[in-house]
Amino acid sequence: MPNWNNSNVVITGEEKQVMAFGKLLQDLESLPESLLPNDFGKLWCGNIVHKLGADWEKVYCRGWITDYNIVSPDRINLSVESAWGELAEVRKLVISKFPGIEIYHQSEEPGMCIFTTNDKDGRYFPEKWLLDWNDEARSLWIWEYFTELPAVIEFLKNNDILTKDIYPSYGAITAALDEIQNERPDDISYLFEEIKLVDD
Repeated sequence: MPNWNNSNVVITGEEKQVMAFGKLLQDLESLPESLLPNDFGKLWCGNIVHKLGADWEKVYCRGWITDYNIVSPDRINLSVESAWGELAEVRKLVISKFPGIEIYHQSEEPGMCIFTTNDKDGRYFPEKWLLDWNDEARSLWIWEYFTELPAVIEFLKNNDILTKDIYPSYGAITAALDEIQNERPDDISYLFEEIKLVDD
């Protein structure tokens, strides 16, 4: 069984091509049943690959669109769930068929601590850090994004997690969180990770 990856995706660019891709999604969704047999439904990415004239058995497409929103004629937002990671082969196929569009993603696969984005300018996904904090004794569960490390420290103090001043670096924050967790290992678990920039 795979680890499941969640991706938030923004498709933007030339209006005619963005809307053409939006129509492709609407057409698939309006079918009485999935275009091809699968376990993921009508918005399975293999259906998209097939509609674009490629072989779903040769383009890695193990995933499906869980939600989409046509925000404007030049922007569509998608939520995609896929096995192991972001579906780069599907993304590159879509771009090859609609060369007037750009596709940006922020992807999360917590099982292997893989958090990535290809949005190098932070236009749609400016977040650089992710905190997942679970404190059973306090019934405190946090999943929060941050653009800067000083904001992480401020957040931790405001939520009574951190009580001392520390230098705003990844190492210092992780060391402080480790210390807190080590004091109460049965109550506290956490993940603090950088959202890494991937080069397409």
